[in-house]
Amino acid sequence: MDKHNNLEQNIIDFIEYKDVKPITKGSYERILFEYMKYVNSLPKPPTRENVKKYRNILGNRLKATSTQKHIVVIRNFYEWLYAEGRGDNIAIGIKGVRIENDFKREPLSKKQAHNLLEYAASISGRSILELRNFAMISLMITTGLRTIEVERSDKNDIHFIEDAQALFVMGKGRDDKDSYVKLSPQVFDLISEYLFSRSDDYDPLFINHGRNQKRARISTRTISKTVKEYFQDVGILGSKYTAHSLRHTAATMAMLEGAGLHSTQHMLRHKSPNTTQIYLHKLTRRQEFYEKKISESLFGDILENREDKK
Repeated sequence: MDKHNNLEQNIIDFIEYKDVKPITKGSYERILFEYMKYVNSLPKPPTRENVKKYRNILGNRLKATSTQKHIVVIRNFYEWLYAEGRGDNIAIGIKGVRIENDFKREPLSKKQAHNLLEYAASISGRSILELRNFAMISLMITTGLRTIEVERSDKNDIHFIEDAQALFVMGKGRDDKDSYVKLSPQVFDLISEYLFSRSDDYDPLFINHGRNQKRARISTRTISKTVKEYFQDVGILGSKYTAHSLRHTAATMAMLEGAGLHSTQHMLRHKSPNTTQIYLHKLTRRQEFYEKKISESLFGDILENREDKK
């Protein structure tokens, strides 16, 4: 397409030039060809303001982390374009978006987690959709899987390891399914029940069952939306509770059940124990209530005396 200085060929050449893994090249391709659709809708060649406007468009429909990834790739593309003498770097200095730290997400309390599973179980007999949701949420809250790991999971990723069935997953920043989480008997049985009810030959572990995207692999967006809806149904409200809260819940529950730092690190597949340490700090903080002790020490019988004088 030659509408704006052969943008398509430049994108192809840029992707070929990048010395990155195939899965990363695929991600670059999706991002840049999506950007190309936007550029081709413009009456004139894109400007710096157009790139900034596109960032805002992305921000309205994608998570901050996804928007940031798109902007980084677009910036890299224009840097390469300028270095190759093929065009101006119209994205220079354009800022990304603010990314909220995942650790601002709150884990569920044991009671909240129980209520969530109890509710999911109570409606799991309505249809295969609710059965899928029950199996999926149970998997996430007991293993700490990320939404992207759930999306990438296939039926044939389940294998018997030592004393349990295990699900091999492609973790964050990985190209292969070289790590795994163990499935409890309860979760394995729920997944088996769901797969038996499907009785199909599709590879994905979890698929869509709606009319429009029937049989397609479930997406992270659908997973996040589903979990959020279940949260709301049981009264778990607020922006700090998202699908990622299930991962935090698994970490918190593991530590409450006696798991050490390194065991929790291995379960969550963190590269550094420092990341897992944050979960431990948050757990300790949730259990502490020094504010109450300070208040009791300072107030004494002040409030009681105040009531007596009324």
